[in-house]
Amino acid sequence: MRNLTGILAVLMLIFMGLACSGDETEKANGLVDEANKFITEANKNVEQAGTKGGEFDKKVAAMKEEDDKKDVSDFSKKELVPIYDSMKDNFQKASEKFEAASKLKLNDKFKEYLETKAAEMKKRADYANELKTIPKALDDAKNKKDYDDAVAKALENIKKIQKDAQDLADKATKIQKDNPNVMKQN
Repeated sequence: MRNLTGILAVLMLIFMGLACSGDETEKANGLVDEANKFITEANKNVEQAGTKGGEFDKKVAAMKEEDDKKDVSDFSKKELVPIYDSMKDNFQKASEKFEAASKLKLNDKFKEYLETKAAEMKKRADYANELKTIPKALDDAKNKKDYDDAVAKALENIKKIQKDAQDLADKATKIQKDNPNVMKQN
């Protein structure tokens, strides 16, 4: 009887150990859901930035005098830059959620997917941050040529960051499609 009790106790410890050391997919999915909420907000910021960015571009094109430059600068500081900051923060928070999820005990492919999504969101945060260099270039420019040169450089950087982010998004999509049974589809 003592041996049977001892064996049962050992088996219970083994099963409890297996249960505790098991997969944390459910917890990871919860973090992914949180990340998706931040992405939704960031995407709203992207739309707002497109609208306000268009207004900014029209105001820059219509500038004639130094007072016009000040008005456009004030517009960017009050209307545009806060949207870029919010976009950056939301993408950064999404990145942090994906990164936290990737550190859990999960299937290797799910980890790879989460790490890729974290990197993608980090790039998207970098993109939002780089967008702020355009209105800043207006403040720093001594003349139209300086501004145009700074904008061209910023747009080149923005395009590269967008490409890097899209490459990461494509990689994550491929991981997800190639491993449908490993993670829930988002």
